[in-house]
Amino acid sequence: MKIINKYILDELKGPIILAVFVFTFIFLLDIVVTMMEHIIVKGISVFDVLRLLSFYIPPILTQTIPIGMFLGIMICFTKFSRNSESVAMVSTGMSIRAILKPILAIAIGAAIFIVFLQESIIPRSFIKLKYVGTKIAYENPVFQLKEKTFIDNLDQYSIYVDKVESDGKAKNIIAFEKPQDKTKFPMVLTGEEAFWKDNSIVLKQSQFISFDENGKKNLTGTFDEKRVVLTPYFENLNLKIKDVEALSITDLIKNIRKVDAEEALRYKIEIFRKLALIFSTVPLAVIGFCLSLGHHRISKKYSFVLAMIIIFAYIIFLNIGIVMASAGKLHPFIATWTPNVLLYFLGYKLYRAKEVRGI
Repeated sequence: MKIINKYILDELKGPIILAVFVFTFIFLLDIVVTMMEHIIVKGISVFDVLRLLSFYIPPILTQTIPIGMFLGIMICFTKFSRNSESVAMVSTGMSIRAILKPILAIAIGAAIFIVFLQESIIPRSFIKLKYVGTKIAYENPVFQLKEKTFIDNLDQYSIYVDKVESDGKAKNIIAFEKPQDKTKFPMVLTGEEAFWKDNSIVLKQSQFISFDENGKKNLTGTFDEKRVVLTPYFENLNLKIKDVEALSITDLIKNIRKVDAEEALRYKIEIFRKLALIFSTVPLAVIGFCLSLGHHRISKKYSFVLAMIIIFAYIIFLNIGIVMASAGKLHPFIATWTPNVLLYFLGYKLYRAKEVRGI
C-alpha cells in the first residue's frame, strides 16, 4: 500500500504544479493588462514590471493552489482510469477510501501552505511591493505624475503638469511658490519644457512672475533652467499596509476592534474569505478525484466540463457573496462560506456514490 501511495503522490506532482502554474500565469496576465498604461505610456522597464509582478505571486497562489490542485488531480486520475491503473489498484485490495488518502494528504498540505502564505509571506510581499513601487517612482518621477493634475504636497511649490510624454519630458509646467506669509501672492514659474534630474524637475526656458500686495505684477524675469526639488513628494509616501487583503488573519483579528464599523465589516469579510480558501482544498480534492474515475472515455469529457463549471461557479458565488456582504445584505460568514458548504456537500455525495458503485 505504501508503494502505491508513493506512486500516486509522485504522479500527482507534475499535473498539480503545471495546473497551478497555468492559473497563476493567467492571473498575472490580468495584472499586466492593468499595468499597460505604465509600461507603454510611462516607460516602465520590463525588469521593473517583473519585480512588481513577483510580489503579486504569493496572494495569487492562495487562489490558484486550490483550483490548480483540483485540475491536477483530475488530469492524473483520468490517466489512471484510461490506463486501467485505478482498476488495478482496486484489484490489489485497495478501497476508494485508501486511494483517497494520499489525495487528502496533498489537500491538507496545500491548506497548510496557504496558511503559511497568508500569515507570513503575503504581508511581507505587500510591503515589498509598495517599497519597490515607491522606489521606481522615486527613480522615475514620470511614473507618479499625471497629466493635467496639481501636485500640492511639496514643501516650496505647487506644480501643475499639462502633459507628460513617454520619454520622461513634461510640457507646459506651471509652479506656484508657497510663500511663508499666507497673505502674499505666490510667485509663479512657467516652463515650456521640463526634464527629470536627481529626483527634481528642471524647467527649461522658464519665466517667473511675482506680484505685489494688491495682486499686480511686480517683477518678471527668465531662467535658462530652474530646478524644483520633488524629493518630499516621494519621501512622504506611506509604506504601511492599508489594504485588508495584505493583512494576515491574525492581524485582522487583532485590529478589528480598532477600526470603525465600515472597516470592521471589510475585516470580517476578509477573515472569512481567507479561511474559506484554506478549507476549500479538501472538498475540491475529493470532487476532482471522484469526477475523474469512470468506465468510459466519453464520461471523462463530461467530467472535465463539469469540473470547469464547478470552478467557475465557486469563484462566481464567492465573489457575489463578497459583494452582498459588503453591501450589508448578507452576514460575512454566510456570504463567503456558502460556496464551501456546497462543495463539501457535493464532495460527500460523489464520494458516497463512488463507494457504492465502485470504480
